[in-house]
Amino acid sequence: MKPTTMFKSLILFLLITGLGYSQLVNTELKLKSDNSSDFNMSPQNKKLLEKKASLYQKPTKKIYFVPGGKIGMFFLQGDFNGNQMIALEAFGKYVGEGFWAEISIPFRFKTSPAFTDIGLDVNVMYPFMGSSNKSEIDPFVGGGLGLHFIGRDRDDPNKTTVSARGGLGLNLIAGAVFFRNYDFNIVLELKYFNYLREFDDMRYQGIGLNVGVTFPR
Repeated sequence: MKPTTMFKSLILFLLITGLGYSQLVNTELKLKSDNSSDFNMSPQNKKLLEKKASLYQKPTKKIYFVPGGKIGMFFLQGDFNGNQMIALEAFGKYVGEGFWAEISIPFRFKTSPAFTDIGLDVNVMYPFMGSSNKSEIDPFVGGGLGLHFIGRDRDDPNKTTVSARGGLGLNLIAGAVFFRNYDFNIVLELKYFNYLREFDDMRYQGIGLNVGVTFPR
């Protein structure tokens, strides 16, 4: 091969090699630029991307269980009209999405003549303002059923026997939760209770006014 031809071939080889190396370098620089785009992105663009990403994230569910207690007065109606009872109640509150449920042990009593009522209730409450409510006060309505055991002294003063009976009772409830966005809540409720069977041929029912608290979770 002539020197001129060899020289031309060498120059052509170097040109082809240089073009290939240049293309490789450009590709690597492009990849690095793509990978580091997050670091070079302006704060405004980052916030925009985070806002778009948050639209696809499901909201966190506020589901929890807390204990609590209530105290109040229970005013007998109907056949037992004119008698008031002290009402105590221990309960556990399960909060779900758009409702909460209570399992409670109410205890009502009075003396002279003695009258007692102890039960096990399950109630479900619905805040009627829903998720649109942004205040610290959350009004609600609800109701439920319970198994109650009631007893009282006989009307005959010459006898010391006690009349007692167990059966189902119905609750209808309306009230409000205060400090709803805090761990410590205050509850004010008006509760109507109706014992669903006769007791000594009389109807046991009444209206209770209770104040309660839930403990921090």
